[in-house]
Amino acid sequence: METTARWYETAVNNAAEISQVLLDMEGGKYVLAMFSELVQELLDEGNTSGAASVVRKIYEAAEVTFEQNSQDGDSNAAWISLFSDALRDTLEDAVP
Repeated sequence: METTARWYETAVNNAAEISQVLLDMEGGKYVLAMFSELVQELLDEGNTSGAASVVRKIYEAAEVTFEQNSQDGDSNAAWISLFSDALRDTLEDAVP
């Protein structure tokens, strides 16, 4: 359980860091909004592996190290959903 909590905490912290990097880029708000929507749409369709691929690309774009966890599929979906929510929350906080 402690490992899962640490894993989720890392997701939220990384989402905040990635959001800041993307928001600092020209057009970053648009890019961040598009990534966030894409991840959520993939999750809504049940495409966890596709959503995970997009999340990996977000990490690459922000040059943040992506650590793959060996949790089961439901945990991965929950982690990706939490990450997506954290991106969206950061975007909403950044928009005046």
